[in-house]
Amino acid sequence: MRTVWQKESPWRYLNPALPFISLWKCRDLLFQFIKRNILVFYKGTTLGVVWIIITPAAMLLVYTFVFSVIFKTHWGSEFGDSKFAFAMIMFCGLTLFNIFSESAMTSLISISNTPSYVKKVVFPLEILPVASVLSAVFLGTIWFIFLLVGTVTVMHKMSLSFICLPLLVANLFLLCCGVGWFVASLGVYLRDLAHILRIGLQMLCFATPVFYNLEMVPEKFRSLLLLNPLTVIIQTARQVLFYGQWPDWNALGLNFLFAVLIFQAGYTWFMRSKRWFADVV
Repeated sequence: MRTVWQKESPWRYLNPALPFISLWKCRDLLFQFIKRNILVFYKGTTLGVVWIIITPAAMLLVYTFVFSVIFKTHWGSEFGDSKFAFAMIMFCGLTLFNIFSESAMTSLISISNTPSYVKKVVFPLEILPVASVLSAVFLGTIWFIFLLVGTVTVMHKMSLSFICLPLLVANLFLLCCGVGWFVASLGVYLRDLAHILRIGLQMLCFATPVFYNLEMVPEKFRSLLLLNPLTVIIQTARQVLFYGQWPDWNALGLNFLFAVLIFQAGYTWFMRSKRWFADVV
């Protein structure tokens, strides 16, 4: 008699539509987990969900002071010595990177911290990392609201190119989900991965143009940074928000294809490895 593992085709999860079909079928459950993730994060605090607004405002003030007053960093001649312009441009990169970082760190423990769900035979475990990603995207959206309001009201920047922002969010979502499925699966078996991932994200932050302009990087190293998919997303977001430019469609298209590849690979890896989770957690 063949086992379930033998009956299962190794190619069944390579259908690009399968992850979306699975998530759509579980959309109500997915929404409940997103809601739970957000509320649990602020549970027991005096101000509750008000911290969703306080946190980005405080971060914006702190980074504005540190990088424009202490380090006296300037972004470029177009914005002159405007401290607020520098803060907003930097805040844009920080917001997008934080979505990726938070998605990875919370996805890492999404399976190992919920053993009761792992032991349920029919529970769709694949939605747990996605719930972590969408929770991070929701909180990041609050940061983006601050960003858009400041861009329009203070910097007086508003362009038709703003409509490209959903494309960037879609690329980032696919990338985060793929990475989230990978680290969630590996985190079940490798408990040291949390420390490795934390160090890796800190290194990645400085290898991504979050606090600096890509043009400041020597040209011989610039091509290496462009291999980082977050670089393309952050650079494109700044182009459409602050410079009123349309994206480099070739770069954005390649970025999308890479994000789809990571998304599909992460889903396939997770679905193929989850059968052994119950033996470990």
